[in-house]
Amino acid sequence: MKKLKYLIQYGLKKRLFTKAFYISTAVIGVLLIGITLLPTIILNFTDPNQGELLEDEVLIVNTTTYDVGNADFTNYIITGTNAVINQLGYDNQVSFLRSEDPLDVPSDNYYNEAHSEQALIYIYRVQVRPGDPVNDDLFEVRVKVYNRGINSGLLEVIQMHLSELQRLKYKIDHPQLEPTLIQDLRPEFVVNPNISDGVDQEILAALSPMLIIPIFILITIGLQFVGTEIMEEKSTKAIEIIIASVPPRTHFFAKVLSVMIFLVIQLFIYVLFGMIGYGLNEIIAGGQVSSGGSWNMILGVIAPIVLPTLILTLICSILGALIYCIIGAFVASLAVNQEDYQSIQTPVMMILLFSYMGGIIAGASQFKELLLIFAYVPFSAPLVIPVAFMSGYIGLVEASIGIVILLISTVLLMMVFTPLYRASILSYDQSSLIKRIKNTYKTAKVLKQNQKMHEENHID
Repeated sequence: MKKLKYLIQYGLKKRLFTKAFYISTAVIGVLLIGITLLPTIILNFTDPNQGELLEDEVLIVNTTTYDVGNADFTNYIITGTNAVINQLGYDNQVSFLRSEDPLDVPSDNYYNEAHSEQALIYIYRVQVRPGDPVNDDLFEVRVKVYNRGINSGLLEVIQMHLSELQRLKYKIDHPQLEPTLIQDLRPEFVVNPNISDGVDQEILAALSPMLIIPIFILITIGLQFVGTEIMEEKSTKAIEIIIASVPPRTHFFAKVLSVMIFLVIQLFIYVLFGMIGYGLNEIIAGGQVSSGGSWNMILGVIAPIVLPTLILTLICSILGALIYCIIGAFVASLAVNQEDYQSIQTPVMMILLFSYMGGIIAGASQFKELLLIFAYVPFSAPLVIPVAFMSGYIGLVEASIGIVILLISTVLLMMVFTPLYRASILSYDQSSLIKRIKNTYKTAKVLKQNQKMHEENHID
C-alpha cells in the first residue's frame, strides 16, 4: 500500500506542480468565469427593451383571503410589475384584470376555451398541515400560470413578484417578524397541450451534442497521459528497475489512479470556476432592476434539466476516462517505444472516434434508436448518455442503467487486464498486435500456474 501511495503521489506531483498546469488552469478558469458572466455583461452594454410596446392582457384570479388594502396580492403584482416595466423603458400598454370570483378559476379545459387574455395568473391557498383552518400558518400560497402567448419580458417581471408572495403572506400574518427564512414561491406553469414543446426539444437536441466534446477531450487526455508515462519508463528500461521493487499489479493501479486523480482534481477546479462565475452572475443580476441577466431566466423551461445533465456529464467523464485509461495502460504495456505505442493504440482511438462521431451524428439527427444502442455500449456510453438524457430520449432510470453497465464493464476490464499487464510490461515483443496479445495471454497463464505451484510448495 505504501508503494502504491508513493507512486500515485509521484505521478500527481509530476503534473500538478508545473508551470504548464498553473498557466493552463488560470487561463481556462478566467475563460469559464467570463463565459458564465456573459449574460450580465451583455445586459449592461445593451438596452433591448427601450421603447418596446407591451399591450398584453393579464387576468389575475386571486381566491386567497389576501385581496384587500395592504394585504392585496393582486395589487402588489400589478403595482410592482408596472413600476418595473416602466423603469425598463417599455411602452407600457399592459391591461391587468383582477378577479376574486371562484367562477373565474381556470378549468382543466382552459386552453381549449376562448379567452381574450394572453396570460392568466391563478393565486390560491392550500392547507399543508392539519389543524384549525382559522390558523393562517397552516396554509401556503400556490400559483398557477397559464401562458397563451404573453411577452416573455413581461412574464419574467411578473414571475419576480410572484416569487415574493409567500414572504408577503408571512409579513401580513406576522407584522412583527421578518420573513428571512421563507423560501421563494415557485409558480407552476401549466403547459398548453395544444402547443408542441418541439421548439424546446429542438433547442435541447441542438445543444446536447456539444456535451460530447469536453468528455471526448478529457478521455483523450487521460488516454495519452497514462500511455505516455508508461512508455517513458519502458522505453528507457527504467521499468525493469521499478518492477523489481514494485509488483506489476501495483504499478498498473498506480498509473491509472494517478492519472484519474489528476483528472478529477482538474475537473473539480473547472467546476469551481464555473460555480464562482455563476454565483457572481446571479449576484449581479439580482442587484439589477431586470433579472434578464440571470441564467435561470435565460434557460427558461429547460433550466430544471441542466443540473442533472451536468451531474451526468461529470460522472460519465470520470467513468469514461477511467475505462479508457485502463485500456490505454494495457496497450502501452504491449508497446516497445513511443512510435510503437502510437501505432498499436490506433484501434483504441478508432473506437473512441467512432463513439464520438456516432454520438454527435445520432444526437444532431435525433436518431433515438441509435442513441439508445450507444448509451448501453460501455465504450460509447460515457459520450452518449448525457446527450441522450438532455435530448429527452432516456430518463434518469435508463441513464442509471447505462452507468451501471459502464461500471461493471470497467471492473471486468480491470480484472482481465491486471494479470495480462503483469506479463506484458516487461515484454519487448515486436510482432503484430493480435499476436502480442496472444503471447501475453499465454505468458500470463504460465505465470499464474507458476505462482500457484509456488504457493502450494510454500504451504507444504
